Amino acid sequence: MVALPIGAMAMPIAIYLPPLYSGSLGLSLATVGLIFTLARVWDLVTDPIMGIVIDRYGSRWGQYKHWVALAIPMVMVAIYKIFIPNPANVTAIYLGVWMLVLYLGYTMLSIAHNSWGSFLANDYDERSRLFGWREIFIIIGMIFVLAIPATMDFFGQSSIPDKVAGMGLFCLILFPLTVIPTLVAVPDKVAERSEALGWQDMAGLLRSNPVLWRLLTADFTTSFAVSATAALYIFFATYVFELQNHASLALLLYFVAGFLAMPAWLKLAYRMGKVGAIKLAMGYTMALQSGLFFITEPENVVLFWSYTFLAGLAFGATPTLLHSMMADLTDIDELKTGQKRAGMYFALLATINKLGGAVAVGVTLTTADKLFNFTPGIANSQAAIDGLLFIFCFAPAAALALTYLPLYRYPLTKERHAEIRRTLSAEQ
Repeated sequence: MVALPIGAMAMPIAIYLPPLYSGSLGLSLATVGLIFTLARVWDLVTDPIMGIVIDRYGSRWGQYKHWVALAIPMVMVAIYKIFIPNPANVTAIYLGVWMLVLYLGYTMLSIAHNSWGSFLANDYDERSRLFGWREIFIIIGMIFVLAIPATMDFFGQSSIPDKVAGMGLFCLILFPLTVIPTLVAVPDKVAERSEALGWQDMAGLLRSNPVLWRLLTADFTTSFAVSATAALYIFFATYVFELQNHASLALLLYFVAGFLAMPAWLKLAYRMGKVGAIKLAMGYTMALQSGLFFITEPENVVLFWSYTFLAGLAFGATPTLLHSMMADLTDIDELKTGQKRAGMYFALLATINKLGGAVAVGVTLTTADKLFNFTPGIANSQAAIDGLLFIFCFAPAAALALTYLPLYRYPLTKERHAEIRRTLSAEQ
């Protein structure tokens, strides 16, 4: 259930905050892109630290629960400050500081939550199911929170600040309602304290594990693709299709499509393997994004809604399976070292995921601003709009194309993982 507010919070951060701060609150598009990039780069420091700390320090409640509980107040305060700002107080420094606080809390929450999940499931396919259900709840959270701006669009209320404030209040209510029952009802791993874990261990993982490097590279490029699409979607709907009032309603359909398609992706992962399913999802998305460039028409409602629905069918497949693959990698590490270091592994995954997102936001927004002279809130030239369309279509497609390289002949198959689990079981 913790995944519900995580999804509800993440969606507006990626999609609605850039237009809020670059349009309604007066910061430049390049400035907003830089702040979002720096906030994610901040995670390069905090993610590894939190991974080490979470693995090292348990409590009498278990290994992970208390970290989830500690993260929630930090996240809630930051949500209030960022989602419901006083316009008179908004500066680049204001946004930057509270984004750093938000991502620190989110880092603590997400690493502890993912590590907790790796403990709850050991089997290759069972992990796909667990992380699949996690992604389903994330999508449900996105659908719930998106219903707020969608309803406002339906009644002709298109104010971005009001939409963001409504979503922020929803998240503030949802966090305690879902987190507290989860902390009470879901079992946790018995706390273990390992003094062996530190920066040298983290560096050792990166030096000695080529499979880890391949997975992290795939995580970076797929995160870039998703974040590039998210950062530009509202601008794309508003200035390319000229259908601003349709954006939130269409996004609701996008996440509904993702929710409906997730069981099919999990079945494909069982039949084709996790890597095979990821490659299929990427190929589908590449074809859709690239093809859109050649058929886009302003005010074409049918095309806009069709694209959004079709794009949504692949949403969630790749992050779900990459998280499951990372949980599998922790078993290889346990076999080699005798240590359970899921927190460290998921910290690396979170770091690279956020870095990919940061680079995507910084590159796409800055390129749109500086190269194509696109400016939110004004009547842009056709050249600027065409440039925005080009970035929206081809930046994600190019990133996904690069993802095929690290996944080529990926060695950790279902059969190899079964052997590792049998060996671990025999040693315990």
